[in-house]
Amino acid sequence: MIRIHKPKTPPEKLAIDGKQKRRSHCISYSRNPSAYETGTKKFEFDRSIYAHKTVKQALIKAQHQKCCFCERLIGTDGDVEHFRPKQAYKQANGEALKYPAYYWLAYEWENLYLACTGCNQRHKQNLFPLQNPTARANNHKEKIEQEQPLFIDFGKENPEEFIGFRGQVAYAIEGNHRGQVTIDSLKLNERALPESRLQHLQKLKRLNEILLLASHRQNDLELQEIVVEIKEDLKKYISDNAQFTAATRCAINSDFQYVIS
Repeated sequence: MIRIHKPKTPPEKLAIDGKQKRRSHCISYSRNPSAYETGTKKFEFDRSIYAHKTVKQALIKAQHQKCCFCERLIGTDGDVEHFRPKQAYKQANGEALKYPAYYWLAYEWENLYLACTGCNQRHKQNLFPLQNPTARANNHKEKIEQEQPLFIDFGKENPEEFIGFRGQVAYAIEGNHRGQVTIDSLKLNERALPESRLQHLQKLKRLNEILLLASHRQNDLELQEIVVEIKEDLKKYISDNAQFTAATRCAINSDFQYVIS
């Protein structure tokens, strides 16, 4: 996970149609809050607005075609993910869904990201834990500023201050609780992710070994030419638009000591 920099101005579809839809949802809730709170009445969200092609394209560009959670390159195949769930939420896995969720944020630009299907539909889903669940904003009249989310908001915070990597394994920096919750909830050390990271880092480690060899063979001009190319490649691998950027930066900073060959 790395910091995501989205344009401050939301896509027009959200600014116009999304704003109107938000107003409609808020009016509906105010007319019959108990029906929405019991889940007997549910909001009908318009995917053609929050997942409109202009919205998705803006997210793809801002996130360099990567999943906001696992940093896999997903191109145009990702889902438009709501950081704060729109319909229902859970404080923890295993709990029953609670209604309503953050319906008034369903079309808000700051609440939308691009995620792969695995992260979005199988792991995060409706999960949104808070440090203090009693401080949760339960409707549009309450303020989310009172909340302390346990998930890292990568559009407002730098995930690399919370989560580091020892080789292919993600860990919470200095025992950071929010980092650990994010790792555990999103299964960042499970699925096929560690193996994919390891394969990626092993390739980079081999390039680094060539650099070390070259440092002792300064008179080998052909090898020195290769060194220039490798250094340029490594710069690309630590840029925001590369796959597994956070893990790569940690591996390079630690001289690949945690990357098994």
